[in-house]
Amino acid sequence: MEEPDAKSGIDEVFKFRAAKKDYELVKEDGDIDSEMEELERDNNRRTIDAARSRRQTMRRSNVMAKQVISIRSALSLGFVSQLWVDSSSWVVMVVEVKPNLLSGDSERFLLKEITQVGDVILVEDETVMEDDLKLVGLETLVGYTVITPRRQTIGKVRGYSFNINSGTVESLELDSFGLSIIPSSLVSTYALFVDDVLEVFPDTVVVRDAAVSRLQRLTKGFWDGQSAGNSNKELEEESDGDDNADYSGRPRKSRKSRRNKRKSVDEWELPMDYF
Repeated sequence: MEEPDAKSGIDEVFKFRAAKKDYELVKEDGDIDSEMEELERDNNRRTIDAARSRRQTMRRSNVMAKQVISIRSALSLGFVSQLWVDSSSWVVMVVEVKPNLLSGDSERFLLKEITQVGDVILVEDETVMEDDLKLVGLETLVGYTVITPRRQTIGKVRGYSFNINSGTVESLELDSFGLSIIPSSLVSTYALFVDDVLEVFPDTVVVRDAAVSRLQRLTKGFWDGQSAGNSNKELEEESDGDDNADYSGRPRKSRKSRRNKRKSVDEWELPMDYF
């Protein structure tokens, strides 16, 4: 009677081992499936990040006055009337909207609530609006005068470029008026990187002295070009007058004087002379 029992015990051992092996194989298959799912999720995240990176940098002017739409209800939440920047971290924090661009009470929501920016701005739903958002420590920046520590005026802020995903401000856009409604085709504009900003006060941005040499021209305005053209014309007329004067026997003006005049004309290319 013991032999069948022993044989039965061995069979049970083999069955147990077989079941354990099957379990381990199933577990391994499950682990492989989990790993595949995780890899797929990683690939999806990379694809989304790559798609977002292609539209990262936007100008403030490309966001202003856009209509904000709720994805869930397809209702209009208003039009963008202002952006508020934390000047200590240089991040756009708050978007302000109004029922229309001319009047109405303003409402606010965080920039991170934006889902997509195109012809309109899409947000998830109406709950993104927050009445208790505080604007303490936030700046609009537009219209602020830009100066150096030596009080040399460089220009005025007409806008800025920022990362639409993170809100990080990358550069300020300057002109001589600080009015974004004036087309850049009429007035020359310049880019100033925020790394050159030392401090922001109410209505004033203080930048390094060396920032003047690092300004990058974005556009050459018609008004500035016309002014420079008029100056050149006047210089040519004076030059012609000098030549005629020589023939009449009066003394000719020195080359140094002419160089100074040309320098005054060339200085129209520098923003600080007409800002």
